[in-house]
Amino acid sequence: MKLFTSKRLAYLVAAVLTGALVGCSGDDGKDGKDGVDGQPGAPGESWKPPVATSSLESFVKVIDYTLGEGTISFEFELTNENEELVNGLMNAEGKVAALTDKGFINNRNESPINEVEDNVHIGGAVTMSTEGATLTALGDGHYRFDAPMPGVNAGTEGIVWLRVGGNSESGIARSNEIVVNKPEGAFSTTTEACFSCHVDYSTSPNRHSSYVSQGMDGEVTFVEGCMACHGSVSRNVVNEQGFSVGGYARNTLSKIGHINHQEFETGFSALNCSSCHSEPTVNVNVAGPGCIDCHDTGGIPGDIVLGNGSDLRKLHEAKSAITSNQAIKDSYKVTGTAPAWFPDSGAAGQWCTTLSLFKVDAEGKETLVDLHELFDDTQTIHNPDKPINYVGSYLHGVYNDSVIGRVTGAYDYSYDAEGRKTMCFAQDAGHGNPHVVGSTPDLTAWADAGLMASLRVSFTAKDYMGAESDVVTIHGYTDVASQTDGAVTAYERRHNVGSESCTTCHNSEANFHKNGNFAEGGLGCVACHNNGQDRRAGNSSPGFGPMVHSMHWGVGSKSLDENGKEVSNSASVIAPQTGCVACHDSGVVDLKAVPNQFIKARAYGVSNKMASPITANCYACHNDDSALNHMMQNGGTTTEDVPATEWYKLSTTESCATCHAEGSSFGIENYHNFTR
Repeated sequence: MKLFTSKRLAYLVAAVLTGALVGCSGDDGKDGKDGVDGQPGAPGESWKPPVATSSLESFVKVIDYTLGEGTISFEFELTNENEELVNGLMNAEGKVAALTDKGFINNRNESPINEVEDNVHIGGAVTMSTEGATLTALGDGHYRFDAPMPGVNAGTEGIVWLRVGGNSESGIARSNEIVVNKPEGAFSTTTEACFSCHVDYSTSPNRHSSYVSQGMDGEVTFVEGCMACHGSVSRNVVNEQGFSVGGYARNTLSKIGHINHQEFETGFSALNCSSCHSEPTVNVNVAGPGCIDCHDTGGIPGDIVLGNGSDLRKLHEAKSAITSNQAIKDSYKVTGTAPAWFPDSGAAGQWCTTLSLFKVDAEGKETLVDLHELFDDTQTIHNPDKPINYVGSYLHGVYNDSVIGRVTGAYDYSYDAEGRKTMCFAQDAGHGNPHVVGSTPDLTAWADAGLMASLRVSFTAKDYMGAESDVVTIHGYTDVASQTDGAVTAYERRHNVGSESCTTCHNSEANFHKNGNFAEGGLGCVACHNNGQDRRAGNSSPGFGPMVHSMHWGVGSKSLDENGKEVSNSASVIAPQTGCVACHDSGVVDLKAVPNQFIKARAYGVSNKMASPITANCYACHNDDSALNHMMQNGGTTTEDVPATEWYKLSTTESCATCHAEGSSFGIENYHNFTR
């Protein structure tokens, strides 16, 4: 290699530039014109993408499709996980669910079905085993799949579906299902509505999870992909001539949606149609698709009748208490004054709060409600003149933004002239024990803790017949008062779920139990299920977050049926790794932000024990011995003894966030999905 010093390099550059300038002056020794161009060289070979003959993953790009008189044809390109064109494809299959006056129908081309002599062909399904089907290679990775499909013609409208690969001899993996075409406006629910609870069906343990389809742009087309087989008409339907006019599967998608969700957990109502049908349904004929799932007409669907603006969701919701439940929840607001010390109250002074209920109109205007006038706790059926059957409060300790338990639930009370309820808290000998009304709450074990009151006002819904599930409670929390100087600070609920995280699935809008419900991300639950309320919670897990985890996927999610067989609740059909985002909708779970405070852990079976917070949450689902041993080796505990006083000031030694905080090599986001 020849090297130049900076000075010699400068001289060289100057010389080159000088020569170039001289050439531009026209003095090239001749006439100052450019020379004649040389002959063009031979063209090089054009670039070709690499070609493979196998794939671990197969990706299909549909170029075109054609429906003819009794035929279907697809033209497409196939690549693998390395974006290489793939040759040697041996397998392809296609389906059409034709849109008819009875909804989507794709009846199998095979004959007979269930001993029926023949089909009246509608839509269809073809594979390489279909007589006359051909798969032609048009070039590297470029194919055309042609097959007879008697149930289609050039004017057929419907869901067109394609999948290729999967033949073990070819070494080419099976592709995703592709919805090539779908008629707009013909569906009464959406992928987003289903995935609000199911999150990502393709990762679930459910049947046919591998059949989740994609659209032409790679988007998930869950509903349309399901309806390619589970259309609007059951497979077993025959016409008057005895020919099958039914679909591909015995269960329609609407039947799966309507019937399979009837036995969902507490707090769910199948009549809350808006949970799934985000838009009005497309027919109002009781014999039409979907209606006959519940309104039995002998299983033979009638013609679709367009709704003409009718919204059947409201019709069904009005038949239950859901409409009134929703109206109650949206129309009222509970507030309360921060606990204040009144030295002349009770025997030796008391902490008091005043609860107010407001009616909120559509414009957000708040009007004070007379609680006393509307209250009747003796009712066994709904009384529209006195719909309130419970008004109450608890006094809590708050430390480091965590609710550390209930100081007392006993109080003296009075109503003022406008119906506000003032509650002055008395000593409580313990939950479930007689209250000593009129005395001072014992705060010796709550040093340095602020005081906050939780508030509840419960309404009976229109169908109320004494059942707690027909009651709707409006919850509130006061600000936090200092015990030393009475200074008031805002109570900020520390949680990592959204306001609709619970009610997306638990949609009845009514109470779960003990005047607590699923509204606002379980806002009311924290009054009892908090860091210091040493509750059993079905022997599931302590506190709020660990209990919710366990009730869905851990010990609390399992029970025994009438035969003594262990069964899991409905949440078990949602994969816990991907299902996290159904509740944790902010996209972030920051383990470093979890306060280093204990949770009382009677729920694990022994009273007067504490658990470290991250361990309690993780152990709720990862509850085998090896997982717990790993947590304990890193400072976690579920069995720490509770000291006599100020247990909530102790710091744990768990170091989970060191390895599992977001952004770490083993960060929690690598194993649990918090984004959609």
